[in-house]
Amino acid sequence: MSDKIKRLAKNVTELLTNTETPQETYYSLIRVMRQQKDYFEHMSPENIVKLLLYCYSYAQTNSFEESDKMLNNIGFAVLFNNSGDYHREECDNCSGNGETDCQNCDGTQNVECYECSGEGEITCDYCDGDGAVEENGETVTCPECDGKEQYCKECRGDGEVSCDDCTSGKETCEYCDGEGEVETKDYTYERYFIVTWDKYIRERCEYTEGDTDIAFSEYDFDRLRDEYIKLKIEEKWVKFDNWVDVNEIYCSYYDDSPRMHLTNDMELDTSPNDIMTPYINYTKK
Repeated sequence: MSDKIKRLAKNVTELLTNTETPQETYYSLIRVMRQQKDYFEHMSPENIVKLLLYCYSYAQTNSFEESDKMLNNIGFAVLFNNSGDYHREECDNCSGNGETDCQNCDGTQNVECYECSGEGEITCDYCDGDGAVEENGETVTCPECDGKEQYCKECRGDGEVSCDDCTSGKETCEYCDGEGEVETKDYTYERYFIVTWDKYIRERCEYTEGDTDIAFSEYDFDRLRDEYIKLKIEEKWVKFDNWVDVNEIYCSYYDDSPRMHLTNDMELDTSPNDIMTPYINYTKK
């Protein structure tokens, strides 16, 4: 079977746009796999890993000697690091808009005229609304209103005036201060499913698997970046226990032959992707 995959690797390598590093080779292979999904989705994850390493080795050395060494020392791990940033979610109060209908005008932009109480007319002050006054002992028509209700100048007879508490019927959401998002108590973290052939990385992952010890410093993890491939990267969020250090790398799972699958995006992943105990005290569903 390996000979068949090696023959395939020779053809596939010609289609890859970047094979400078193992990681770039994987990204290039994914693009090819997406273009020819009908073919590759039936290929087992284990054989795709072989194809990946064969392609990288053949592109670099025109042989498969290097990839054979990699495959003889292969291991898989799920790693994560806590960013220290709180996860932000869409504000339920404003549905992410940052604005809500004005409580004063209910979003209509207008309120009842305070001068005429929404009637559009006001009572004459001269005759107190009677329409008539007494002059020289006689009752005569009020000279001020001519016996009629007066037109409200404040609202121009509409009975409504513009709301002073908002703009266009909207006001800033009091829950998110207009940002459309609110901060939760969950920390964001990046989860990596990796394949590695490096002895030091494998030993560190095996030693710290599911433990509270730090597997790698961020510096070491980046320094060794050509000794592993991130097969799946995703951002998740969770409420960590207080001892989880920010920006350090932890190993939650390690195996030499894990159960893998292809995602819809033609990336490789492993089933136990949320093995976070004892790192968390609450996992967001």
